[in-house]
Amino acid sequence: MAEEAGADEVLALDRDPRFVDARPVDRLRTTAADITDPALAPGRFDLVHCRFVLMHLPGHAQVLARLADWVTPGGWLVVGDAVDLTTADSPQAVYRRTMAAMWQALHRRIGTDTGWVTRYPHLLRGLGLREVGAEVHVPPLTPGAPVTAFWRETWLSMRDALEADGGLAPGELDRALAYLSSPELADLSPGLITAWGRRPAARS
Repeated sequence: MAEEAGADEVLALDRDPRFVDARPVDRLRTTAADITDPALAPGRFDLVHCRFVLMHLPGHAQVLARLADWVTPGGWLVVGDAVDLTTADSPQAVYRRTMAAMWQALHRRIGTDTGWVTRYPHLLRGLGLREVGAEVHVPPLTPGAPVTAFWRETWLSMRDALEADGGLAPGELDRALAYLSSPELADLSPGLITAWGRRPAARS
């Protein structure tokens, strides 16, 4: 946004912003903060963008309301999270079970819940935003595609959790990983839901 959108200033807020700090850009500043802290008040912004965060927070509704409060009149709130509308019906059992195990393990370990994210438009409208809209993007799941590599690396990093908390049997993960690399791969990935709304402009 700092390089391409022509913003006067962009603030990147994260509990660990070191990956942003590694790319110094004019008009970009970073701050280390916890978005769940009710005392956090970074200011007001023309655009507030939050992606792949709220799905991991038990208090997502409260945080979403706080994000909306950070938007200036006439400004936009844009939020995005994972949405899985496709994998539960996969005919490939090992892929279906591994995806289900991942969501179950994430829920048990950190509270991840994507079951509510399709309600984003209603939630934003309930916060008083206008011009609300949403879209779902499902990237192609093919051998060597970026999203395929993402799931592969995610599953590898979660091997113990997938078996301990997700209920995968020994050997299932390796078969699922082999499937992701196979020319037989023919499935749909979880997608990204992005929703937006605009705070009404102040009346003169």
